Amino acid sequence: MSKTLINISEYKKRRWGENGTPPTNQSIRNMILRGEIPAEKIGRDWYINWSIIEKQTGNNLVDRVLRG
Repeated sequence: MSKTLINISEYKKRRWGENGTPPTNQSIRNMILRGEIPAEKIGRDWYINWSIIEKQTGNNLVDRVLRG
């Protein structure tokens, strides 16, 4: 499975759109640390795995099992 890694600002654009009201960058980082958003830390920056986000079902348990 190929990975599509995007930065937090791109994630906010794709998830909430240009005129949406996304959470702050710190809130998104906290969601990453809690395991709610699949991401990798490269250097000092977090990159969200968009290919996993696209395949999520909406059921937290199923999504965590599929994520591995």
